[in-house]
Amino acid sequence: MKQMLILTCMIALGLPLTLTGCNTTESAKLKAALKKTESERDDLKARITVITQSRDQLQEQVNELAQSRNQLQEQVNELTQSRDTAIVEAKKSQEEIGKLATQLQAEMKKVRGLQDQQTQVLIAIAELQGKLKS
Repeated sequence: MKQMLILTCMIALGLPLTLTGCNTTESAKLKAALKKTESERDDLKARITVITQSRDQLQEQVNELAQSRNQLQEQVNELTQSRDTAIVEAKKSQEEIGKLATQLQAEMKKVRGLQDQQTQVLIAIAELQGKLKS
């Protein structure tokens, strides 16, 4: 009985070992496929590394462009504010020019009036001098 059990165990253990030896060509194919897959995996890892570096560089460029855009927006805001201030000052200047032009016209009118009076006074003086000489 013991011998029978040993024989059965040996057959049970030997049979799978024998069968695995028969599949050596399939094992070789699997090993070749494994090497090919590992090679492809390594290539993909290398490509991922390159792509990751490219992505990081592009992200840096995007960040730099965003910073430049923000600086330009600040400049645009400053220029817009300067323009608005200049417009307000120009309007004030226009109003002041209008007031000064009105004052100038009033003063010119006074000057003409005074010139007319001066002319009349000079005429009167000349007449008086003429009368005094005669």
